Order: sequence, then C-alpha cells, then structure tokens
Amino acid sequence: MAEKNVEEILSKIVNDSMGMINIITFAWRDGIPVAFQAPSPAEAEFMTVASAAALGSLDSLSDVIGSKLKRIDVEFENGEHVVISVLNGSFIAVHTTPRPNLGLIHLILRKYEHLIKKISGVGHVNPKEVSKDLG
Repeated sequence: MAEKNVEEILSKIVNDSMGMINIITFAWRDGIPVAFQAPSPAEAEFMTVASAAALGSLDSLSDVIGSKLKRIDVEFENGEHVVISVLNGSFIAVHTTPRPNLGLIHLILRKYEHLIKKISGVGHVNPKEVSKDLG
C-alpha cells in the first residue's frame, strides 16, 4: 500500500480542519497503525489502539441494532472530541481541539474517506478504480 500517499491525505485532512485536529491516524481494525500525524509516535499508537478497542466494543451494539457502525463521535468534559470513521477493514481516528466545528470535521472526513479507501484498497471500491501504482 502507498503509505506515503495516505500520509499526504491525512495532512490534507489536518490542513482542511483549520487547526482543529491534534492527532489523526489511519489503521487496520486490529489496531495496527498504517499512517498518522501526531506530536509523537507514542500518542498516535495509543490513539490507534484505544480506537480499535472502542470499535470492538461497539461492534456488538451494531449486531443488536442490525446496522453496521459507520462513525463514532465521543465528547469529553473539556470539549475535545475523538471521531472515528469506519472504513470496513480499517478506520480513521481523529482527536480534536476543545469545541471544534464538528460539522466541518465530519464533512472533511467524508470528503477524503473515498481517497483513502482507493489508495489503501479497503472498503467497497471498484477494483478498476484502484490505482495500479501503489508504490
């Protein structure tokens, strides 16, 4: 997979957020990080592992409800949010600044999810749309 290209898209997401994203990570559902932007690799790894654990817990709710999990938005007392977008075998996790423009964050994530699916080869992407140059 073109890890560098995913990192470029993560950079675009952070830039488009106008400073509202502190940490962003793209990872496989088992918690293995693929690409990230964070103050330190340890913070990115912690964010990834915690997000994968949260997704695992909430998957049981999706079974009860009868609908797949798409996006999680958790608000903390200090106004910061963790937003996780599920992309089938992977996910994007974002940690925001306090009281972000959530509409903008969700819009940006939706805007770039398709590109990340295309580059990484996850999700419901037409194989003809996947770039032949993944290196």
